[in-house]
Amino acid sequence: MNVEVESLPNCLASLRVELPPERVTKEWNDVVKGFREVARIRGFRPGKAPQNVVESKFRKEIQEELTRKLVNESTKEAIREKGLRVLSVSNVEDVEFTPERSMRFTATVITSPQFELPEYKGIPVKVPPLEVSDPEVETALERLRERHATFTEQTEGAFEMGGFGVVDFETTVDGQPLLEAIPDAPKRLGNGKDFWIKLQEDSLLPGFGAAVVGMQIGERREFDLKPPQDFPVKPLQDRVIHFQVELKALKQMELPEFNDEFAAQIAPGVSLDQLRGQLRERLIEQKTEEIERAKRNQIVDYLTQRVECELPQSYVKDETRRIMSEIVEQNQLRGVSEDALRESGKEIMNVASRSAKDRLKASFILTRIGEVEKIEVSGPDLKRRVESLAAQHGMAYEKAMSELDKKGAIPQLVDEILVGKVLDFLTSNANVETSSEAESTR
Repeated sequence: MNVEVESLPNCLASLRVELPPERVTKEWNDVVKGFREVARIRGFRPGKAPQNVVESKFRKEIQEELTRKLVNESTKEAIREKGLRVLSVSNVEDVEFTPERSMRFTATVITSPQFELPEYKGIPVKVPPLEVSDPEVETALERLRERHATFTEQTEGAFEMGGFGVVDFETTVDGQPLLEAIPDAPKRLGNGKDFWIKLQEDSLLPGFGAAVVGMQIGERREFDLKPPQDFPVKPLQDRVIHFQVELKALKQMELPEFNDEFAAQIAPGVSLDQLRGQLRERLIEQKTEEIERAKRNQIVDYLTQRVECELPQSYVKDETRRIMSEIVEQNQLRGVSEDALRESGKEIMNVASRSAKDRLKASFILTRIGEVEKIEVSGPDLKRRVESLAAQHGMAYEKAMSELDKKGAIPQLVDEILVGKVLDFLTSNANVETSSEAESTR
């Protein structure tokens, strides 16, 4: 077999392959033999028809099967022979059988980027100390207390910052209801009836708190607010929104006392001191996860900043589409309208494209480190991950594995496990400095 390789831009390579006549003839005979064993030809028992009769009747099918077999096998052999790092075969063309019965074809393959690995042991990483202070525990305890608060009607007094009230409100722009004038505006700004609100400066919109503070029950107020230029919903930037607000009720928040009875409501059989201990342990777990995430992010940033390489454009496009879908889905869950998403389409694509390139570069670097360090994904590694996914979705392990296999998701899952193991390796070999100035990544 003769193989010529031509490197092309964007991580592509062209393989020109020629197979000798004896190889083609042998494979032709093997394919014909397979057809003879199953072919039904009038006048002959199965498997007994002469080769020339089978060739004559099934020439087209034999030719197709031969081509498929030779292309698949010889492409793999050519890749191994030339030591190429091939991600996938993009295209096969110019398939030709010569009169001498040799075979030629050209295969275009997508290859892994070529780059030199930077030094990856001892990567400098800076993280905050793993400490949980008493005030942090008390803050967590206070949040629990607020979640178990009760509310009573307040018959007199004024609406104060930090207080709770029930309001009716309507909004207009240039005399039109807000959602008619600006369909992309968040629905929560359109109007509200018996709307509970904790009064803060930026409740509903920046400036809302200052406009309604001091209101009495039954009082109505009208005022205009202009969202800032950096307001996340572009159609609302610099538009004047007219509010009509009525305060219908004031609510007094009643917090439970800090005692063992309160602790037992949160965790039966637990005292207040024991609850504090549980909260401290939970906060330590959270900070440990944040610190590990910070280490990994810094390691990935360190490596990607020190590697410059081409990336396969087809992979970049696929990853960009995936990330765009994630961004759109997240924004839809936040209530962003379809029109607003379309208006921001170019910006979303730019963000997705940058993220796709960063992700792919990091993946190629980490995979290469895995090869050098001989880090592999074992059967038990895969089984543990699938068991975890199955538990998350309330599914049996066998069904989860079957679903993943149907979707063709096993290779991607293996890649994710490998990247995780490589990052564990790099983290364990990092040069970690603990500093109160460092911030963990949430």
